[in-house]
Amino acid sequence: MRFDELFLRAMHKLGVTKCFGIIGGEAEAMRFDKSFGIDFYLTRHEFVAGVMADVAGRLTSEPHMCWATFGPGLTNVATGACSGMLDRSPMIVCSAQIPRSQVRFNLTHQCIDNVRLMSGITKSSLQLESVKDLTTRLPSALQCSKEELPGPAYISIPVDLMKEHVPDDTAFAILHELKIPIRRKAKAPSRSDVARVAGQIAAASHPMIVLGNQVIREGIEERVRRFAEKINAPVICSLAAKGALADDHPLFLTAANKYLDGVYREPVLQKLFDQVDLMILIGYDFGEDLKPSLWGGNKPTIEINSFDVPMGDVFQPDNKCLGALADSLDYLNNYPLPKQVWMESHKQLKHCFDQRRPASLPAELTDISRIIAAVCDSLGRSGIMCSDVGLHKQYAGLLAKTYQSNRFLCSNVCGSFGFGLPAGMAAKICHPEERVLTICGDGGFHSTSQDLETLARYSIPLIVLVLSDSAFGLIRYYQKLDQSEPDRNLTAFSHVDFTLLAEANGVEATKVKDIAELPLVLERAFESARPHLIEMEVKYDYELLRHVA
Repeated sequence: MRFDELFLRAMHKLGVTKCFGIIGGEAEAMRFDKSFGIDFYLTRHEFVAGVMADVAGRLTSEPHMCWATFGPGLTNVATGACSGMLDRSPMIVCSAQIPRSQVRFNLTHQCIDNVRLMSGITKSSLQLESVKDLTTRLPSALQCSKEELPGPAYISIPVDLMKEHVPDDTAFAILHELKIPIRRKAKAPSRSDVARVAGQIAAASHPMIVLGNQVIREGIEERVRRFAEKINAPVICSLAAKGALADDHPLFLTAANKYLDGVYREPVLQKLFDQVDLMILIGYDFGEDLKPSLWGGNKPTIEINSFDVPMGDVFQPDNKCLGALADSLDYLNNYPLPKQVWMESHKQLKHCFDQRRPASLPAELTDISRIIAAVCDSLGRSGIMCSDVGLHKQYAGLLAKTYQSNRFLCSNVCGSFGFGLPAGMAAKICHPEERVLTICGDGGFHSTSQDLETLARYSIPLIVLVLSDSAFGLIRYYQKLDQSEPDRNLTAFSHVDFTLLAEANGVEATKVKDIAELPLVLERAFESARPHLIEMEVKYDYELLRHVA
């Protein structure tokens, strides 16, 4: 058996079933034969492959693989790896290295120090040197990818190693030895820490619960619901934790970030946190952009989490309860904690947030909230919405109604343009039974629009909604923050007809000019069970904060 076959069979034995990527000069040595147990998806760009592996990992909680060739192939996939690192996705990033006898970093053609390049944006970075590494370093890399905060593990494979012959008895012995790595449970929380936290909760009059994505990763949504109901506390979440508590639950208020005031066109953040006397952070991740500065950074704060992620002077909660989240919540749910009485301001905000509409909107602007509502109605309770990065992401993340975990996906911590299309493709591959739609701005979408051809080639029935303003809308928003007139040379584009682009790549397309038409167009697109692009021209409010300043 040749090493390349043994490697792929080993990866399959370790639980990897999908690989996304592009083969380069190593094609003679690395054969992605389906009989080896891994489905290979050829993409048009390595970044797309990286994001697809990232999202597949998020959705399945198991690492999937992306592949790149040496040199520029690896540098292209690096942003996808960074996406998985910052958004905590188990994934395996693999690339070829030129034959070892020719390696001279930065001197030989397409030869860079793969391991060193990837070490800063992965949890583990290594190069396989012999067949023995398949029983030691390879399982360790997959285990590392799943442990604590998940993330990518990088593996470099020299072309000469790929071609080596391995005796069949040795190969079968290696495969027999391999087992799928099991993510180890966090240590049990200290009972004294739980008791201290319980005492602080009992003494608070108006605590608020803040949910982060670790709640979803650990599958403790039901325990969180019971705890919230036990103390009758209002619940908010980061965009990455949407659906951990269903949006229509009586205790859920909103996903939150710094754009909340602007999207609702009124100062709701102050009302949200005013008079709250204890912040209870469960599965919280500072990187998810729901920052303590939103509540003034001066309220008593408890963090309940499985692992300590020290932030130094950036953020320090007053109290920590570290250890398996499920155990901590089980202990707290057995404590005699009082139920709080909701403040009138929170009752009013609950009504406001349930409407998912801005307080007012000038006639010349597009009502983005109506677009989001139409998409949510079409997706139903279990459909998946993916969002690219841009101004539209803030509307989608804050206004989309989400009823289950992992039903809203975005590049939350990494914030990488071009995320939407590959994320949507991966989501539909992982959940073929669900309706999946990806919403993009034209700036982010055109970063990966070449992979419309990938969408068509694999007949992935994904709906792509492109909101076009011929600009980097989010950057224009930031330019407006200093009250000066934006420099259009830094943000504006020529018009692109994305329906024609889609059709040129084999994807059906529709241009919608009136929001009232959108529900019917969406329904027809979903019913067709074929990939479909919908384009809408929009006019954003680039001065989101002016009216609430």
